[in-house]
Amino acid sequence: MQLSIKCDGCGTDLTYQSGTKNLVCSYCNHQLKIADADAANEANRELNLEEYLQNYAQQNPPVERRVIRCKSCGAQTELAEHQQAGNCPFCATAYVFSQAESTRLIKPQGLLPFHITQQQAAASVQVWLRGLWFAPSKLKRQATQLDKMRGIYLPFWTYDCATATRYRGERGERYSETVMEKDAQGNPVARAVSKIRWHSASGVFESDFDDVLIPASKSLPEDLLSSLEPWDLSALVDYQDNYLAGYITESYQVDLKTGYQQAQGIIDDRLRAEVRQRIGGDEQRISSIDTHYLNASFKHILLPVWVSAYRFGDQSYQLIVNARTGAVQGKRPWSWVKIASLVVGICGAIALGIFLAGHGGGSAPLNP
Repeated sequence: MQLSIKCDGCGTDLTYQSGTKNLVCSYCNHQLKIADADAANEANRELNLEEYLQNYAQQNPPVERRVIRCKSCGAQTELAEHQQAGNCPFCATAYVFSQAESTRLIKPQGLLPFHITQQQAAASVQVWLRGLWFAPSKLKRQATQLDKMRGIYLPFWTYDCATATRYRGERGERYSETVMEKDAQGNPVARAVSKIRWHSASGVFESDFDDVLIPASKSLPEDLLSSLEPWDLSALVDYQDNYLAGYITESYQVDLKTGYQQAQGIIDDRLRAEVRQRIGGDEQRISSIDTHYLNASFKHILLPVWVSAYRFGDQSYQLIVNARTGAVQGKRPWSWVKIASLVVGICGAIALGIFLAGHGGGSAPLNP
């Protein structure tokens, strides 16, 4: 969805101005302050997960949104009320607007407003592209010809919970033993042999997890989204439509329950690392881990990114900029010619070194 808010002075669409608390008109420069921009009451309120799933509509009434799903990349984008033309912001495929449908979605509680401007994001991308090792030379020359960057609010879930974990395993401690062997001539030789002594280990511990962040979008590669972290979630503000003015909003494709299952997978990995640390020693064997999850809660939030897609050869590549920090992540092509040249150069240097070493490092000095 790209929200449309009209200027009181000239009727032109207002746009949220990155890094401020204002909407601004690009035509007459009229500004409209966002009311209560500093408030973050709803944004920081944790909703009980179990109660919400049992009583979905009453806990936080869903909102009705007009949504279209891209047939090419699967992105699910919210549309403005009267929007009838446009392209997918993730892959630039033209939409078939007759396929748009209304759906009921959980309303976001909070968001991080855009802080990095489009111009700043584009400059960061240019620096990133020109700094790529082994990129085709033509790519760097075309760095100024990228598609226009699009500002998008991506949906995320955050989960809090407490855990109680019981574990059993073994702690391995390395030690050395001296054994006597015989060498090729039959003479006795002492040799140190490394061994491990195992001891039983078990325990119970409790942990608290806060704001485990799960992307609710499937439109961008998960590894790229993860690389944009950390996000300054302490700066969340209450959700207001005004922050969306001039930007695109994607609807969540990972539902609340599935998101929690993914969060549990992340928590399980962290708990396993904690168990290994608690077992201690030089090596660890884990026999069992039994974890109980308690008091799970969640928030639905929107986080801002600048997205650009570009084509090189027959491939399409995506670039993402964290619109809070300016950090850039993206897919890129490689120049196999440059890589091959480097390999040939290294092999040549090694061969030359071997040749010189075999010939005493150079010519013999002349006798006087």
